Amino acid sequence: MGKLPITGINHVCVVTRDLDRLVRVYWEKYGVGPWTIYRYDESNMNATVDGEPRKFEMRAALAQLGPGSRIELIQPLDEESQYAESLRARGEADHLHHVRLDCADYDEALAAATDAGAGVKMSAEFAGGGEDGPAFRCTYVDTEPDLGFLLELGEAPSGFTMPSPEATYPPSS
Repeated sequence: MGKLPITGINHVCVVTRDLDRLVRVYWEKYGVGPWTIYRYDESNMNATVDGEPRKFEMRAALAQLGPGSRIELIQPLDEESQYAESLRARGEADHLHHVRLDCADYDEALAAATDAGAGVKMSAEFAGGGEDGPAFRCTYVDTEPDLGFLLELGEAPSGFTMPSPEATYPPSS
């Protein structure tokens, strides 16, 4: 196996059934934030889970932790997503779901991870904020048996911008 061409950790992700509660806890108790909250569904996301196309909805919140690192919270809005499955498997408890790594070469990193035996759990493309702009693509590789969580490999092409957020927390005045 070749070494993963990793340049850093982009974010850690926790899944939850109540994103609004968890955002408030991070902000009010621990001072982590501010948060930008997004909604994803079939209008701005195409996903394949375990090799099959799957439609699902989710909310995601991001907070910057420092230069180049963030924390992400994801709340499934249906029972079909891998996030809902992960919560059910852990008795509905909030938990670390994945760590996203920044890669010098996305395709090389994916090949190295699969060569190491980490199967592809999910791949997705997310539309950006610019009309007809490039999409962000990512792959979750199943490192859970080895590491206890999934690894996400992501590639944000030049010119990619995040979509408009659903909300921010604390709310802007």
